[in-house]
Amino acid sequence: MKKLFVLFMFSTAVICTKAQEVNFKLKMPLNQPLKSVVTMKMDIEGEQSMIMDMVTKSTIAATKFENQNYTFENITDAIKMDMDAGVMTMSYDSEKPTEDPMAEMLAAQMKPLIGKKITMILDEKGKMIETNTDEIEGSENPYENMGMTATYPDKPVKIGDTWTSEAENKGMKTKLTNKYVAKTADGHVVETAGDLFNEKEEKIGTMKSTYTVDPETFFTKAATVNMEMDAEGQKVKMNMQMEIQK
Repeated sequence: MKKLFVLFMFSTAVICTKAQEVNFKLKMPLNQPLKSVVTMKMDIEGEQSMIMDMVTKSTIAATKFENQNYTFENITDAIKMDMDAGVMTMSYDSEKPTEDPMAEMLAAQMKPLIGKKITMILDEKGKMIETNTDEIEGSENPYENMGMTATYPDKPVKIGDTWTSEAENKGMKTKLTNKYVAKTADGHVVETAGDLFNEKEEKIGTMKSTYTVDPETFFTKAATVNMEMDAEGQKVKMNMQMEIQK
């Protein structure tokens, strides 16, 4: 009887442990648009020091699932920007037309982005496979949409487990350690931290992020991404906050 009791308790413990494990894997409904709001604050120190605040509103939808890869389309709906370059300040809001000549300078650069589409391919574990910005002439930001999701592990994990991941886009690479830290009323919480490298594999900065993940689709509901890097002799600090709603 004692052996049966011990076996029962052991089996129950195994079942409970398995039940607490989570298999992080994107399960996106197709052609169901989501609304994204990304708030970015950037501080550039150097010969051309600048402080920039930018809010981008977008519509994101998974349009295809093939060979364990999702194709996403991200269309920019609106952009608001405030820029302080020391000797001059400029503001632009695509949702509020203005005749301010300084705002028109920014408008000339920002207006071509409105309504344009960025196509991204992510595998079901959240890893960025490819981005296509052909509709946006001159788009060379190597970190665009890199923070849209965390990269998930190849096996189920429980709270406290960690895994490593790498991502590369336009010559820039991230090497991160990820950790499943909590299950809350809003979803699963994943934290990441690591380094940024250039195409020569030279370390150029650091990155730290926190993601709240939808428990059904495993797509990001909210995220905070902090980066510090050296870019062409200038120190760049960036804080990005993302909120995604149905």
